[in-house]
Amino acid sequence: MKFGLFYEMAVSPDDPHAEARIVRQTVDQIVHADRHGFDYVWLSEHHFLQGFSHMSAPEVIFGAAAYQTQHIRFGFGLALTPPAYNHPVRVAEKVAMLDCLSDGRVDLGSGRSTTPAELYGFGLDPEQSRAQWDEGLEAVVHCLAYDPVSFDGEYVNIPSRTVVPRPVQTPHPPLWVGGVGPGNAERAAAKGLGMLFFAQSVDYELLKASTEAYYANIDNAQPIAGVVNKQTAGFINGLCSHDRDAIRQLAVQKVVDHTLHGSEHMLNGWPDGKPSPSFEHLNSGVTKMVNDLIKTDRHALETMMTEGGFVMAGNPDDCATVFDAFAKSDVDQVIIHMQMGDTPHDRIMESIELIGNELIPSYR
Repeated sequence: MKFGLFYEMAVSPDDPHAEARIVRQTVDQIVHADRHGFDYVWLSEHHFLQGFSHMSAPEVIFGAAAYQTQHIRFGFGLALTPPAYNHPVRVAEKVAMLDCLSDGRVDLGSGRSTTPAELYGFGLDPEQSRAQWDEGLEAVVHCLAYDPVSFDGEYVNIPSRTVVPRPVQTPHPPLWVGGVGPGNAERAAAKGLGMLFFAQSVDYELLKASTEAYYANIDNAQPIAGVVNKQTAGFINGLCSHDRDAIRQLAVQKVVDHTLHGSEHMLNGWPDGKPSPSFEHLNSGVTKMVNDLIKTDRHALETMMTEGGFVMAGNPDDCATVFDAFAKSDVDQVIIHMQMGDTPHDRIMESIELIGNELIPSYR
């Protein structure tokens, strides 16, 4: 089983010096992870989400880390591929340039965002976002795989051109998509994409069912440019320390704050006061439960976070129990989100080192 880190790069609005410091610390943490056996780092792409995510240019962070690392792979998790956000040529150019700089250590995950600030901020009709994601991803892959390339779509048109630089990995870096549940797993498998199970909490039975659905369909994939990325990854918020009680308290506090902040961005700002039809799921299930509990009983919410698969927190033995459950779910990779809110830099570095030294070797 492989191991990755995930970043949205939360920044406290109360500290005017935090932003530049956290940008540099993120690079330091990636370099530290490379030295302690981590296989991947995944950076999201977000815009306008003040406080929650300042990761508007993940390729810059990757570039700063590329020349200081040897093994770790750089995963866009997720790049926004609807053309309303990013022209496919520009996405392909960034990916290929980073692939050259890192000597072929890039993976490309793609998505469409779930916040009204981003969707409407770029003039993207939420009800067209899935179609734009689909077409945008196809165009990006064509730009990476074909020389020359031309593309005639509903949302973007590209006359015959050579897109440079060309990626080191041919015909293109491995492709991934994010989602939750068997339905998303089957759609990813049909396209030959790796599956990133970015769930707020981990239900291991559901995760097992999702991985089974993925692997049952992946051998019949019809990939965009002929290459299948047969991989799955699970996700967990987490910190690790021998100071068990303190790290559990810190991790639960930070994941509650970060989850609440993310929910506010997803649920506030819709023109009609509620999510667009294709995003109605944002105000149901786990998200609704979290929002209801935060208003009435924060202690109950923190207990639920600890016991309900929202957070991995404790000493190496506690973390090993979580990793064992992921292994039984048949995922190929565990992605850990440590930088929840303003989690202290030293706690993240400690967690990286402990997991790298005491746990990762057992899962190789």
